[in-house]
Formats: sequence, C-alpha cells, structure tokens
Amino acid sequence: MTDRHLKKVAETPKLGKKILNFLITDTNRKKLRRHLKGKARIKMIRQVSRDREFHLEEILNACLNHISPITVPLTLISQVPFSGGYLLNRLFDGHPEIHALPHELTPKTSERGLWPAIDLDNRPEDWFKVLFNQLDIASLQESIKHGTKRSTFAPFMFLPLVQEQIFLKYLQSIESIKQRDVFDAYMTSCFGAWLNYQNLNGNKKFTTAYGPGMAMQHESMESFFDIYPDGRLISLVRKPENWFACARAHEPEIYGNATEAIRRWKESVRVGIETKKKFGDRVCLIKFEDLIGQTESVMHYLSELLKIPYEDILLIPTFDGIPIQPANDQNAENYDAKLQRFTKSGILDKNQRVLIEKMTAATYQSALQHVVTF
Repeated sequence: MTDRHLKKVAETPKLGKKILNFLITDTNRKKLRRHLKGKARIKMIRQVSRDREFHLEEILNACLNHISPITVPLTLISQVPFSGGYLLNRLFDGHPEIHALPHELTPKTSERGLWPAIDLDNRPEDWFKVLFNQLDIASLQESIKHGTKRSTFAPFMFLPLVQEQIFLKYLQSIESIKQRDVFDAYMTSCFGAWLNYQNLNGNKKFTTAYGPGMAMQHESMESFFDIYPDGRLISLVRKPENWFACARAHEPEIYGNATEAIRRWKESVRVGIETKKKFGDRVCLIKFEDLIGQTESVMHYLSELLKIPYEDILLIPTFDGIPIQPANDQNAENYDAKLQRFTKSGILDKNQRVLIEKMTAATYQSALQHVVTF
C-alpha cells in the first residue's frame, strides 16, 4: 500500500500539490478547485486529515525522495526589531526568483542576535539543534490570518519532523562538508518541509530572510560574509523617536526604558554603518520611511541590487504569493494606505523626545550619510 501511494505521488512534478490532494477528501478538494487555479492553497490547515487517515510516513518518504536543494546566496534583512524587516521580507515573498523564508531567522544560540557558530567537528544532528528554533506555527498562522484579506487565508503547512530528516539526508549527499553546506542544508530543509509552498520551482537568485537583531554585532556580520561571500545585507534605519514608540508599544518589558532601548537602536545603526564601510556594495542601508513612502523606488533599487527583474509583486506584501496586509491595519482600502499606516506610533512626552534627540542626533546624522537616497 505504501509503495503504491509513493509511486502515485512521485509521478507528478508538482509534489506539494499532490501531497495536499492526497490528504483531503474529494468534497473538500472540489471546494478548493477555484483557489488552486490561482496557486492559493486555501483553508488547507483545517481540512487536512479531517476525514482521512494522515499518512505521515508516506509524506515523509515522498519529501525525502524529492529534495530540491537550495544553494543560492542569502540576503539577510537585519537590524534592531520593529524597523520594518518583516514587511520587507514579505514584499520579496512573491517574486519568482526569490525564496522568502516564511518565519524569522532566529537560530537557537545563547544570545539573540548572534550569527550561529557551526563546529564542523560536531555531528549533523548537533548542527541542526544550533540552527533550528522550534516554530510557534499557531502564532505564525494567526498573524497571517490577521494580515490577510477577509476573503482569503494564507495557510502554512509545515512539518518540523520532515525538516530535520531533509536536513540530515541532504548533508549525507556531500562528501566534504563546509560551513556553507550546513546553511544550505538548513534552507533546503525549511522550504522542503513547507508542504504547500508555491514558489519552490524555477531559477532563484537569492533566499531572503528577516533575522531581527542579527546585524547588531560586528563579529556576526564577519561570520555571515565568511559563509556567504556572495550574500547581501539589507539593514533598515528608522527614525529613533518613531522606532522607540513602536518598540515600547509592542514589547514594553524589553523596550519600556527609553535610555536602554535607544542604546540598542544606536548599536544597531552603528554596526550597520561599520558593516557598510567594510563590505561596500554587499551592504545596503535603507530608511524605513523611504520603504513606506517611496516603496516603488526602494524595490526598484533592491531588485537591481539583487539582479532580479523588477515586478509589481514587489509592491505587495504577500505570504506564499497570497496578498496580505499589515496586521495592525486590516481596514485600509489599498496597499499604499496600508504601508503608510505602518508609520503610526505612540505618543512620546516632551522629556522622552528631548532624551532621544540628545542620545541619537549624531548617530542618526551619520546614518543618513550612508543610506540610499531616493
């Protein structure tokens, strides 16, 4: 029985679609037919395995027999959190020459923000433990649901067990493993375990990933470019007073103290400037306000930086190609309005504004000399 199912799955080039069709009932498949034409796998999460046994072994074997290696360089989007990095990665998401990581790149390191260190003398299982951080899939799905149009959903079918097995099997195929191979294995496993990923096929130039805080230490960026000499770093710089108001509103336990919070902002910007000076055109500093107010110009520039053709999809935040909108603004009528609402932040009192101006004036002016101008 298992062989017959595997053969049935293997005979189609669109493996992900075949797996999903195999898991749902004929009735539910008919309901989804109109959505599948637009490449949007709608309502899969709730419908999978409702009336049919979940053949996990068959899925695992099928995925392991159809590994699609992802070895393209990484474009890391990183700076202090709440600066627009998540939004930028969602703008990249729908482009046919980009793999956009669906979740934050937050390896399980001892300190958030450090680029992960891989000891090649250890076992592959140990490397996976360093790179893999358990996904809160329920929270991710909830954030996507809040961000989508009310008439659509952006399902996310992801199996961590499949991811680890793909990671290990990919590395078994490499005779002499280097640091880059370990990270390629991780990216391959991320997208390979994403069962309903729409954009797996085709020629890709880059993988993009939002790694909040990973570009806040110079040593981390040295490690990143050692592994990805062909990689890129995009770091967003947000006006400090607006950044603080936003960060404080979302994570008051971390960013509630203005002095400590602004020190984090300054360190992020300082490292961004130093990295730009050292690595030149491989590093790009963008003003958050330009990403919001001049989105088309920014995305034209970034498409040239990554040597991908410009497409209008770069103006639309998407998840797996399905248009979404910022979760804090579900009622905006168009994408320009939705993006503009991202700039709204809480009210600061006079003392806080004076403190922030005093602490950041020199750093912010220095940053403005290095950001791309539009």
